[in-house]
Amino acid sequence: MLKRKEIIERLADKGYTKKSASLIVDDFVRVLTEALVEGEDIMLHGFGTFRVLNTKSREMIDYQSKEPISVPSHHAPKFTPGAQLKRWVREGVIRE
Repeated sequence: MLKRKEIIERLADKGYTKKSASLIVDDFVRVLTEALVEGEDIMLHGFGTFRVLNTKSREMIDYQSKEPISVPSHHAPKFTPGAQLKRWVREGVIRE
C-alpha cells in the first residue's frame, strides 16, 4: 500500500522538494475533502470521479445476536475509476 510519505518521496524523485511535495499532497487532499463535504462531485479526466452517495436508512440483522438493527441514512464517499485508468491498470502500462 502506497502511503502519504511514499507519495511525497516519489514526487521528490520527479524534482519537487519534499517540503513542496508535502504541501501539494496535503492541499490536494484538503481541496478534495472540502468539495466532497460541500456535496460537489470531483472529476479528474482519465483518472475517475469522486462523489458522495446518500444512503437510505434500512433494517438489518445483527449476525451475532440475530436481533434486527436499524442503520440510519448517511453520506458515504465513492470513487469510480475512469476508462483510461482502468485500461492502464489492466494493461500494466502508463502512457504519457
